[in-house]
Amino acid sequence: MAVRTKLIILTMRRSARRFETATRDPAEAQQRKLLWLMDKNKDTEYGRRHGFASVRTFTDFQRQIPVASYEDIQEDMQRVFEGAENVFTAEKPIMFAQTSGTTGTPKFIPVTPTDYGRDHRDVMRTWLYHSQCAHPDILDAKVVSLVSPAVEGHAPSGVPFGSTSGHIYQNMPAIIRKTYSIPYPVFEISDYSAKHYVIMRLAVADDVRFLNTANPSSILKMCEKGNEFSEDILRDIRDGTLSPTLELEPEIRKEVEAMLRPNPERARELERARSARDGRLAPADYWPRLSLIACWKGGTVGHYLAKFDDWFNPDGRRPIPVRDWGYLASEMRGSIPLSDEGSAGPLTVATNLFEFVSVDQFDANPDDPAAWTFLTVDQIQDQGEYYVFVTTSGGLYRYDINDIVQVQGYYNKTPQVVFLRKGRGMTNLTGEKISVNQVIQTFETVSRESGLTIAHFRVEADQDRERYLFRIEPIAAPAREQARQVLRALDARLQEINLEYKAKRASQRLKDPVLHVMREGWYERERRRQTSAGRRAFQAKTVVLTPIKAPTQEIRPEIGDIVEFND
Repeated sequence: MAVRTKLIILTMRRSARRFETATRDPAEAQQRKLLWLMDKNKDTEYGRRHGFASVRTFTDFQRQIPVASYEDIQEDMQRVFEGAENVFTAEKPIMFAQTSGTTGTPKFIPVTPTDYGRDHRDVMRTWLYHSQCAHPDILDAKVVSLVSPAVEGHAPSGVPFGSTSGHIYQNMPAIIRKTYSIPYPVFEISDYSAKHYVIMRLAVADDVRFLNTANPSSILKMCEKGNEFSEDILRDIRDGTLSPTLELEPEIRKEVEAMLRPNPERARELERARSARDGRLAPADYWPRLSLIACWKGGTVGHYLAKFDDWFNPDGRRPIPVRDWGYLASEMRGSIPLSDEGSAGPLTVATNLFEFVSVDQFDANPDDPAAWTFLTVDQIQDQGEYYVFVTTSGGLYRYDINDIVQVQGYYNKTPQVVFLRKGRGMTNLTGEKISVNQVIQTFETVSRESGLTIAHFRVEADQDRERYLFRIEPIAAPAREQARQVLRALDARLQEINLEYKAKRASQRLKDPVLHVMREGWYERERRRQTSAGRRAFQAKTVVLTPIKAPTQEIRPEIGDIVEFND
């Protein structure tokens, strides 16, 4: 084991021990975190408004502090974004995590020094410690991580906003950065095709033992691009160059080229492997000693893992273990999986406060928090499904994150959870998180601007084909060209108001959408079908956004025309 690895493990072990202690008495860990947060922030505007100083128990906490969605606190969050201090936290934010809001306006989630400091470090180090114990060589060679840019802009206050993954990657200690195969500036390349090329040009040349990113679709895209660009990549490896045809920012090109050296032996080795697979270049050949892949394994992205063996184990002789990153969002890191099996992990009880409402109870009264029973970590049941409400060091209190998790056993006395899906009014194939409000805005705008009056519409997530279906019932059937223009306009408008959808479309993780022009009367027939199935008339309605694609045999008779993006 390398000296560097031993030093990293020593640091990680301390964090893992703190986590272990917390999991033995999660209620006590939550109580300590509650009192710390209340005391730390009692003199903030929000703390004075809701009496943080008098909160001593979870009962006090739930009685005095309201449940809040981002929309409920958006006005105050905007003030923080513009530079107001001491609103939610005594600490000033060091950055804002940017993510899509349900109405099309981005959400900016404050990240405080505590958030980014020991809270985050302990979670990350604990995950890495357990991973390294199971796979001792993952830090002995190169690591490939795929992240988003740390800075995508600056708030009026001057504080940067962007990706927490990029910010963390950029600011890791030097001892960790030395394991990186990809220098941070590569992730700031604006042209997606060029970015993919440079990532693979560098990574394919290295002995990589550990591959990690949140979304498994990013890993598949990386594999596809490595194969697509293989001829140019191997030539660049041989010559120690970077293709001159790439559209790169000059300063990034200069930094990358300074790292390169000719490696004809490596190029010949990979060319032989490529020829043996009839011209296909796979990570099984360029990373034969890869020990671990880390990415999400469950929820709406778990199906991507079925395609991993095509790239990483095409001969069926050496399956690569995959470990889940856990329940992870822009707002917080909610769990830490401690093994490669499944995706369950114990809740981060020393880092965040958690409350839960059963799915059945919530769905029966979705707009009435007074009807919900809020449960703490020691009250939720194995195999139960719950909506999550979280309190963080970043200034979110009893925050309705609109996620559904399931309890799958316990670690010591702490529940282990898996992320199942987004909650009410959202779909999420690969991280784009489209909301009902965004769909309504999109169709209203396109209907108005195109001149096509759309009486009824629905958006369905087609998981198998990694795309969305737009179904419309217009007042009058459009000509083919107008329908194609409407399809493109719907896609463009949705990209305008949902930055994650835009990113997934640009990187091709979401394929081109398809438009179905439905036959006249489709909406009413759907409504009648629901009432005949037992729903009362006022309850029967066609939803405008659903994560479930309608069965082909059921919907085919209702389709008047199918319009592809590139017809």
